[in-house]
Amino acid sequence: MTRRQLILAGLGMLALLIAGGAGLWLSQNLVKRGEEVWTGYGEAARRNPFYVADRLLTRLGRAVRSVRRPRDLPPALDPADTVLMTIPSYMLGTAETERWLAWVDRGGHLLIGVRREHEPGQSGDHLLNALATRSHAPTQCAPDQPVPVQPDPAAPPLQVDFHAGLRLNGDFWRAIQWGQGQVTLLTDWGLFANGRIKDHDHAGFLWALMRRNPDGAIWLQYRTQPPSLTQLLWERAWIPLVGLMLALLAALWHYSRRLGPILMPRSGEQRRLVEHLDASSRFLWRRGAGPALLHAARHHTLRRLQRRQPGAAESSLAAALADSDQPLNDAALLHTLQTLQRLNRTR
Repeated sequence: MTRRQLILAGLGMLALLIAGGAGLWLSQNLVKRGEEVWTGYGEAARRNPFYVADRLLTRLGRAVRSVRRPRDLPPALDPADTVLMTIPSYMLGTAETERWLAWVDRGGHLLIGVRREHEPGQSGDHLLNALATRSHAPTQCAPDQPVPVQPDPAAPPLQVDFHAGLRLNGDFWRAIQWGQGQVTLLTDWGLFANGRIKDHDHAGFLWALMRRNPDGAIWLQYRTQPPSLTQLLWERAWIPLVGLMLALLAALWHYSRRLGPILMPRSGEQRRLVEHLDASSRFLWRRGAGPALLHAARHHTLRRLQRRQPGAAESSLAAALADSDQPLNDAALLHTLQTLQRLNRTR
C-alpha cells in the first residue's frame, strides 16, 4: 500500500471509532420515555362538542362512545344502539341512506340534523325523500325563545330553545317511526353541545330521546364532515361552471376541425435513398435554391471529367458546366441536368 492509502485507511478507522463511540454514549445517556400529563377536561371539551353529553349519559348508566367521523363507527351496529350524527342529512348518499334505513328498520335509532331547505321528490337529500319530509324556512321568524316539546306523551312537555331557521313540516324536530326503529330529525343539534346542554330542558330532551333504545350503546359522532369541493362548487358557483363547460365544448369543437389535407398513413416499408433525395431536391427548388443544386451538379461532373479526360471541360459541352446568374426555370434546369448526366456518362 502506498503512503496515501495508509493515511486514508487510518482516517477511515478513526471515523468509525468516533461514530461507534458517539452511538454508544447516546444509547446509554438518551432514553426515550413517554409520560402522560393530565390537562383537565378543557382540552377534551374543545375537541369534542358532545363531551358534556357523553359524561352525563355515562353517569346515568349508559354505554357511550364518541367518534370523530362517520367512518369511525363500527360497520355492523347493533339494532339496539342509538347514533347521533352531526353531519347534515343531505351529506348522505343513496347507498348510505339505504344502509342507515336498513339498520333503523331492524330497531336502530338514528338522530341526524337537517341544515337546508328541501322539498320531497327533489334531488339532493335522499334521507328526507325517503322519509317524505319537507324542510322549509318559515315566512315569519318567531322570537328566539324556548318552545314546548313532548318526546314522551306520558311525561310533561320540556322547554327547548332551538336556534334554527328551518322547520320540518312545521316543527323544529320530527320523530319518524321506520320499521322497528326510529329516525329523529333535528333542525338544531347544537342544543346538545357543551355550551347549551345546560340551558332550559336540553339535557332532559336528550335523555328522553336516548331512552328510545334503553339497552343499546350510544354513539356520538361529533365532527361535522365538510362538503367536498365538487359539492361546494355546484351549490355556490354552478353558473360559472356551466359557462366553463360550454366554453370547453366550444374549444374542443373548434380545435377538432381539420385545417389541411388528410395525411396519408405512412407505410411500414423503409423508403429508398432516391426518394429522400427527390423530396429534398423538390423542397430546395421550392425554396429558391435551384442555383445551388445546379452548382453542385456542375462541380461533381467537372471533377469526374477532369479525372477521366483532362481538358474535357473546354469541349463543346463546357457551356453546360459554366455557372450562370440567369434565372432558372423548370425547362432550363431539366435541360442542363440532362446535359450534365450525358457528360457524366462519357467514357
